[in-house]
Amino acid sequence: RSRQIRNPQNVQEQEFTRPSPAEAYYVTAALSKLHPEIVDRHDERRKKAHQSCGGQDTITDSIMHTMLSQNTTDANKDRAWAGLKRKFPTWDMVESCENLEEIETAIKVAGLAKTRAQRMQNILRQVKQERGKASLEYIRDFDDDDKVKKELSRFKGLGPKTISCVLLFSLGRNEFPVDTHVLRITQKMGWISSGASREQAYDYLNDNIPNEVKMDLHCLLVRHGKVCHKCAANGRPQFPPEDGSKLDCPLSKVSSWGGSVPEAFVVDLAKAYWNASAVVAIKSEMVVPDVPKSK
Repeated sequence: RSRQIRNPQNVQEQEFTRPSPAEAYYVTAALSKLHPEIVDRHDERRKKAHQSCGGQDTITDSIMHTMLSQNTTDANKDRAWAGLKRKFPTWDMVESCENLEEIETAIKVAGLAKTRAQRMQNILRQVKQERGKASLEYIRDFDDDDKVKKELSRFKGLGPKTISCVLLFSLGRNEFPVDTHVLRITQKMGWISSGASREQAYDYLNDNIPNEVKMDLHCLLVRHGKVCHKCAANGRPQFPPEDGSKLDCPLSKVSSWGGSVPEAFVVDLAKAYWNASAVVAIKSEMVVPDVPKSK
């Protein structure tokens, strides 16, 4: 399926037919081989979600945690979260806090503390005023994704990425959040226009990434963007290999494939990620070109 994306200036229009399903499968499989801990963690998450018939994170926790993750490092986000929960064990305590500086101090390490604290408290106070409780768990009863998006977008500070993360990780819906790492790498692979915004990229990729790989692929791209010299912003990864080496990036040739994945690249990786019948399904969707001989 193809779709059109306008660039930010709406000056020209380009039609995309990528990523092909085979490309999405290949990238997921290749990165899962390089970063197996991501898929292992998700396998455990999926197992727990299946046992509990849904997501296991509270909606409120998920939203506030994601708000703290914006424009900061993982380490600072985790420290801010720990400080917030230590000072305010319940969301009712955050909502009723009369001194906003106390919330700011708890999350200061994440940066933008005043803005974050104000927005977090405002959301909780608005929800309590409307529903009698400082909790967004009522969202779990919404069975329509568009209804969830419309409801959460009412709150200042909740953008498409945060809402998409809530849908994916807390509600177990088929969503593909786009952060700066996902945007940068998918542009590098030629899946989206270099002029596309994160919102445009989200609309397009969420429609075109196969549902079965959305969670793994999103997190694998985020992780890869933090450790790979070729895929990191300005070639400077946040967490380069400790031994000083550079990863052998499996994505470097994807942009040149034009949507087709050479069979030699996909079969072994797909077998490692899916069962044999899935490999057959992947190959049936491929337009397999001649594999260039190595020089």
